[in-house]
Amino acid sequence: MLDEKDRIILSRLRLDASESTSSLASELAIPRTTVQERIRRLVKTGIIKRFTIQQNFGKLGKPVTAFVLISFEPLQGISQKDAAEELARIEDIYEVHIISGDWDILVKARGSSIESIGELVMEKIRKVKGVGRTLTCASFLSVKEDI
Repeated sequence: MLDEKDRIILSRLRLDASESTSSLASELAIPRTTVQERIRRLVKTGIIKRFTIQQNFGKLGKPVTAFVLISFEPLQGISQKDAAEELARIEDIYEVHIISGDWDILVKARGSSIESIGELVMEKIRKVKGVGRTLTCASFLSVKEDI
């Protein structure tokens, strides 16, 4: 069970995983070693899965984000999960979700231009066994984006 101090630690680390334990300890008015132990426990119990970074994709030459809705075709001898896992291995695909509704898989992709996203869809995504129709939606602006 998480208490208020655990929730504050999680919240602060979600904003900046490099925040020092000393800084957290000072804010929470508890010893640094206690903060370290709480973080260790959150990792051990799987509440914190990993520590990571948030990239500036514009500076990395991939300022365009698009979401691709995919219709799964089960008659191609591959499971939906296997198709999703194959999609996840494609460079420039950052998220893959099996979803409910009219579409079966949702992919988040990044590229240098709309044209590069189109090439990704036509030359890589649509060639994955099990992928049927696709619908690509470009993102105009990301208001909130978590890793």
